[in-house]
Amino acid sequence: MSRLPKEIRNRLKKEGKLWDNTIAREDAEQVQKLLDVAESFKAPRPARQPVSLRMDPFDISMIKRLARKKGIPHSQLIVLWLHERVEQEKKEFVSK
Repeated sequence: MSRLPKEIRNRLKKEGKLWDNTIAREDAEQVQKLLDVAESFKAPRPARQPVSLRMDPFDISMIKRLARKKGIPHSQLIVLWLHERVEQEKKEFVSK
């Protein structure tokens, strides 16, 4: 299921078809002009909720090392991993 509301998805599909039809008839310079004036899309997201976890100090230090190696904050890495796992569990749950 998409996270975007149905009305926004429909509007984006319609806009995408319009762009495809328009771009197919335009040359590269005209396409660039259209892209320069295009409005960027921002989907509203609910605010994140803070969560407190008690973790083993060794695990925290390993996560920090891995995050540093990837060049991202350790909290972002934890969120990324949790999200991936939730999506995996969700797929398994739906397939049952």
